[in-house]
Amino acid sequence: MSERPVITFDLDGVLCRPPFGINPGRGRKKRRDAQGKKNLLWRTEGWRYLGRRPMAGAIEGFKLLSETFECKVLSARGEQARDLTERWFRRYLGLVPEIHLRPGWEETSAQFKVRMVQELGPQAHFEDDPHTALWVADFVPRVFLVDWARNRWVEDERLHRIRSIADAVPTLSGGSPPPRML
Repeated sequence: MSERPVITFDLDGVLCRPPFGINPGRGRKKRRDAQGKKNLLWRTEGWRYLGRRPMAGAIEGFKLLSETFECKVLSARGEQARDLTERWFRRYLGLVPEIHLRPGWEETSAQFKVRMVQELGPQAHFEDDPHTALWVADFVPRVFLVDWARNRWVEDERLHRIRSIADAVPTLSGGSPPPRML
């Protein structure tokens, strides 16, 4: 077991660029008690993440934070995407961190991540979905929300808006925090 404090990262929209560089979720009107859905997206898990590049500043920020923290990845990608996901990390980071993927479609992405942060007890979580970020903030001291146009509506004192993971390094290293949500 690691002596270093744990921080967790969402993958798509935080470390890895979403399809066509467009963040798809607004996170409005989502319910915490929603049921998971077995749909076309779930059935294409094994290959729909091909060809994704890292987000700007993600690799550098992840590597810097890995020097101080135990960095773990919480992705709503399904287990069937594990090989592809691990290859992505080997290609861009040269290593594979501890990765937690959603075991089935029955749990929503947000439900999975909330369950995992409760189990792992991270000091901070990096997220791009506002619904998930607000819910995770109930259990984590800091949530860094990647600044996407589709999540700019969310305002909460528990969230820190960042453009890239590297923006959070000063805050997590004891320096000045990034700007709060406006």
